[in-house]
Amino acid sequence: MRIAVTGGRGFVGSHLVSALRAAGHGVRTLDLANGLDVCNSQVVHSALADAQVVVHLAAWADLYEAHRDPVRAVRVNVFGTAVVAGAAQVLGLRLVHGSTACVYGNQLAYPTPESAVPNPTEIYAQTKLAAEQVIQGFISSHNLDATIVRFPGVYGEGLRGALAIARFFERAASDGVLEVHGNGLQTRTPIHVDDLVGGLLRIIERPDVHGLMNLGTSEEVSAVELAHRIRAIVGRGRVEHVAQRLPQTYREIVDWSKAREVLGWKPEISLDEGLLRVWRWWRQRYSVDGLPEAADLSQHASHEHP
Repeated sequence: MRIAVTGGRGFVGSHLVSALRAAGHGVRTLDLANGLDVCNSQVVHSALADAQVVVHLAAWADLYEAHRDPVRAVRVNVFGTAVVAGAAQVLGLRLVHGSTACVYGNQLAYPTPESAVPNPTEIYAQTKLAAEQVIQGFISSHNLDATIVRFPGVYGEGLRGALAIARFFERAASDGVLEVHGNGLQTRTPIHVDDLVGGLLRIIERPDVHGLMNLGTSEEVSAVELAHRIRAIVGRGRVEHVAQRLPQTYREIVDWSKAREVLGWKPEISLDEGLLRVWRWWRQRYSVDGLPEAADLSQHASHEHP
């Protein structure tokens, strides 16, 4: 197929582009790094003109930056999505949209299925939910062929510096302080980029898959346990608690059984294995000398740390 990927030079996008090309697909990237703005309708229509599928991953994805500049977050995440969806509708393309598990926010049921009513807790998640609603509008009003994919935080080799895992590795490598918000018992289910890309690839290659779909893992970890695991891998640094970041999602774990049943997909990379891969990449990327490839993981403590 001929596939266009917005945000194709980003963390997830670049991994997906490589996987698509390895699978034999023709790929074009649309990325701000190339001077191509998803909010520019003329640019987007031109970039998508010869595609069959557009995978929309371009987003203002940093929670802290979205909080500092909510207008820009809305422009990119909501208006930019409307531009991409509009171009896909006019050109007759299928749209695969990368959303986030953040839209679920704090829920009553876990793992959270696609049928749950979203309850986002902060501006970034609100913009991503608004983007989903724009796409749903194009589906109902203009018969847009679209799939919306929700997934948790993504990590792996080449990860974004804004992620907690990246910040923890950076602080530990410099023998610094790994800051954990509040008591650190808030949980997440980080998914390795290779697992996520494998799921996205199956969705892209299945034109019969529509609507909402979760991709995720069942390996739930608290913030404080994650910090201690990374400190143990690196072999130095110290964990300290700081004021709770508010608003806060206190638990995040999605039900990905639909992906297993429909796609035959499941995550393959455990968190321990994934963190070791990141550390090996980190040591090479940032020339971290004088530290082992990985310390003994049995040293890491559980989430019950004070």
